[in-house]
Amino acid sequence: MTQFTYKNDDGMYDVEKLNDTGKVAFNYLAEVQAEIKSLTKRIDVLNAAAKTYNDMLQENLDPEALITEEEPEES
Repeated sequence: MTQFTYKNDDGMYDVEKLNDTGKVAFNYLAEVQAEIKSLTKRIDVLNAAAKTYNDMLQENLDPEALITEEEPEES
């Protein structure tokens, strides 16, 4: 059987010896950390995609599409 441990500045704790509230908190913490890891990977993929699409857009800008600011009309 796998022994689950929790480590902080005071030392290493055997999760099986914690009370029920501590065990539940440990399990939720593990789930939250796994979700953060998964979302971080997803964000990395999305950032890479955004960079790729931005680079593609930059390479395909057409001077004909450039909007120039018009000087305000004087009254």
